[in-house]
Amino acid sequence: MARIVRRALVAVVVAVLPVVPGEAGGVQDVPISAPAYLSMFDDAAFRGVRRPAAEVLDHFGEITGDAELDARIRRAAEQRGYRRQPVVTTELVWVDGRRLQAPVAEAWLELKAAARADGVALELRSAYRDLDGQQALFLRRLGGRTSDAAIDTTLRFAAPPGYSRHQTGFVLDVAQAGVEQGGFVNTAAYAWLSAADFAAPRAHGFVPSYPRDGERMGPDPEPWELAWVGAGRIACATGVTDPTGFCDAATSERADDISWLADLGVTVGCRPGRFCPDDPITRGEAASLLWRLHGAPAPAGGSPFVDVFADDVFASAVAWLWQLGVVHGTSPTTFSPDGLLSPDEAFALVVRLVTLDDRPAVVGIRGPVPAAGFEPGVVGALGVQVSRAEFASVLRAAVAV
Repeated sequence: MARIVRRALVAVVVAVLPVVPGEAGGVQDVPISAPAYLSMFDDAAFRGVRRPAAEVLDHFGEITGDAELDARIRRAAEQRGYRRQPVVTTELVWVDGRRLQAPVAEAWLELKAAARADGVALELRSAYRDLDGQQALFLRRLGGRTSDAAIDTTLRFAAPPGYSRHQTGFVLDVAQAGVEQGGFVNTAAYAWLSAADFAAPRAHGFVPSYPRDGERMGPDPEPWELAWVGAGRIACATGVTDPTGFCDAATSERADDISWLADLGVTVGCRPGRFCPDDPITRGEAASLLWRLHGAPAPAGGSPFVDVFADDVFASAVAWLWQLGVVHGTSPTTFSPDGLLSPDEAFALVVRLVTLDDRPAVVGIRGPVPAAGFEPGVVGALGVQVSRAEFASVLRAAVAV
């Protein structure tokens, strides 16, 4: 299985639970309605993007340069169901000559490999587009026309800048080699993707971005566009339950590690009923989990970081870990708690704490602590940005020495 990986600091043993599209009793079999598909993306609290104020987005995402005409286009777009989309705040990953959010790039390579194993050749036709690129695309389709009819026709096939899901880095257009986009619905590639209510894409965290029976969703249905939401969000939409209380934990290949954290009471998830296993973990979240694993001790004072406030849920965690020399800031006065954790940072956190001979109070480790690193564990290859589920594996391996 193709993966985008970084050098691991420990030996790895990967135990992957196979996910078979259409497997009886699996979440891939459960039909999902068009509104549910749409809300999975529209209502997701993705990492690596933010939602600027509408007036700010309009300023940087002008359409024609004519304020009155731009306002008409935006009103027409919103009447069709287009929504303003967030903008990228993290570094994107190059894959197949395009840029995507890191977890989406990994999932795309896995989906393409699964298709190839079934004799289907998928191509990446389009991925991330910035505001300027979306403006150019929209203006080409508008062709200088300004009538309401022309605007409506253009909106059937293209979003104005600021309204395209492509600007998030979580959406891609797929194709079959040698086939124009308009004919994609009649290809073997589309037949494979759409079989059993998109079972294959869903197994890798993708859903149809604009399902065929969707209403007021912006453009006309686009069978070639897939949106990545993560397998966890898909599982929650199907009503799956899990003993951990997290509806999105059961489908993760690291479900045992998530369950381990939950059983210890170390995690309450990203929000009620959800662990968000597919989402990259932030520096603040990682510090909080590591601190709670060690019994949530009270720090002897604060930290020097001006971007960690006293009422932040991770404030005590950051202060305690900083006082031990376990966490370092991104500068002498900033911690960047919303920044996403890299594999090197994830392993460095646990290695520094383990080498202090500080046994986690929660699990009561006994025995010698290695001078550096920790013994081989079920960690596996990590993505460019460590997910919440992956960090659970790192923590579990750290205490399993």
